[in-house]
Amino acid sequence: MDMKTSGSVRLQGMIHSHRALGEITFVTLRQRRGLIQCLLDSSSEIIGTQQLRDEQAVRVEGVLREEARAPGGQECHVSRIEVLSSPAEPRPIHLGKKMSGPGLDADLELRPITLRHQHYRDMFRLQEGICRGFREYLQQQEFTEIHSPKIVASGAEGGSNIFRLDYFGRKAYLAQSPQFYKQMMVGVYERVFEAGPVFRAEKHSTVRHLNEYTSLDFEMGFIESFEDIMEMEESMLQYVMQLLSRDYAPEISRLEVKLPLPKISRG
Repeated sequence: MDMKTSGSVRLQGMIHSHRALGEITFVTLRQRRGLIQCLLDSSSEIIGTQQLRDEQAVRVEGVLREEARAPGGQECHVSRIEVLSSPAEPRPIHLGKKMSGPGLDADLELRPITLRHQHYRDMFRLQEGICRGFREYLQQQEFTEIHSPKIVASGAEGGSNIFRLDYFGRKAYLAQSPQFYKQMMVGVYERVFEAGPVFRAEKHSTVRHLNEYTSLDFEMGFIESFEDIMEMEESMLQYVMQLLSRDYAPEISRLEVKLPLPKISRG
């Protein structure tokens, strides 16, 4: 639903959390673009069940009002709430403002649930923004997007850190880089780019490593020097940071992220 500034609304989403305070119940509704606070009182009509529970799918009707203390600065005063479905059992972990301290093993075990926490939602939204900015800027510069194979016959950067696999009785590898395909397609389109996974069999002893990651690659022809590449990369990064500042300000604020102002040294 496209949120209004105020007025009658019809919302649907999942109950992220709820708390009863006497005759008033606060329900935080989780939607595709974020959280919105809903206020129920004794006049609110509840359809489908008389007991609200976290992770129920609901449809809400009411009046949207400005409320600075609510998530997103808005609050829905509910006249009617319909429960569409209920979970088979209570949610195993709290998804309030702060996670209730699960360790890494528990976090991964409950990943379908923990990813619903606002912190993780914000992280993936920023990832979306980075890829969106990368794609938008290069398309503006007349680059063509390509999608290269990820199962290859040989490595692009040597064979010391490459994942080997059996491909119907033949040797194959997971792609370290789309470099070969980028170079090939420069002869077709002159300017190409790709956002996709790459794989590197690097041994590691930390939680931060590059065995699998999303790579943002571009290749361009008719350049005078490497500085043409540097200027394109710098301008692209500046565009991405500006887009994040403009369209993802709530996520940046909640994550307390400080965006850099990219400048590639020519010295």
